[in-house]
Amino acid sequence: MESNVPMVLLDARSGEWDDKSRIPGARSLNDKSTRDEVNKIIETKDTLVVTYCSNLKCGASNKLYIHLKKLGYKNVLEYPFGIQGWLEAGNDIEKEE
Repeated sequence: MESNVPMVLLDARSGEWDDKSRIPGARSLNDKSTRDEVNKIIETKDTLVVTYCSNLKCGASNKLYIHLKKLGYKNVLEYPFGIQGWLEAGNDIEKEE
């Protein structure tokens, strides 16, 4: 199914937890990101945004979700299984340069 709704996939891992592996198309952003940093990645407040981090035990994606909601983004979802769940489902990842 195709959609004309713009979407951004955000990897919330940072510091020692960020090994630069990403779900394809994902960008790196965390809950400490400034409004300007967020605005550079997310086009509009209506853009569909999906956050993820390492796995079900990782809270970074939820923190980013809350941060984005506070900044006024309306369509924010969290993928709670993270990159670990993505890999366990047999999906590919890419390495950020």
